[in-house]
Amino acid sequence: MDRLITLRKASPADARFIAENVLRALHIDEADDAHIEHLAGISRREDTLYSWRNSTIALYDGVPAGLMVAYDGARYRQMRDITFPMIRIYVGDDYQSMDDEACAGEFYLDSLSVLPEFQRRGIASALIQEMFRLQEEAGIPLATIAVDPENDTAYRLYLKSGFRKNGQVTVFNTTFDRLERKA
Repeated sequence: MDRLITLRKASPADARFIAENVLRALHIDEADDAHIEHLAGISRREDTLYSWRNSTIALYDGVPAGLMVAYDGARYRQMRDITFPMIRIYVGDDYQSMDDEACAGEFYLDSLSVLPEFQRRGIASALIQEMFRLQEEAGIPLATIAVDPENDTAYRLYLKSGFRKNGQVTVFNTTFDRLERKA
């Protein structure tokens, strides 16, 4: 029997799921409940990077299984300047001097996460295709992402999805490959 993957826009009620999966995407596995709830509060807002407004939930047979956070890069700096001071525990205070992850003319895939028990079932690919649909709907010519060059699984997925390397970006003292895909 084929399993059904469906996608839906997130709502404020999804804030905890968003928070848990943003942390998972950032490879922060040691967050306690207080930190998750703090990030959930940030996700309930409409003006942050990890807002429910920027989030898409993947359901696998009706069960939340994955998350994508993606948005118009023209809004990045404004949302970053609201979000990062609220998450100093993770980002420190030197974010003002780091590279911008996104800018105008880009639709940026900020975070992508699939729960371990649902991996390798096409969920990440479905979320990436939804990102391309949202990019096209917004009329933005370029899709971008910053990816850890040592994350072979993610890297292969993005290349298979049509992304190509175009430089690097340093975020929180870590250098990522910048991948892009033209519409």
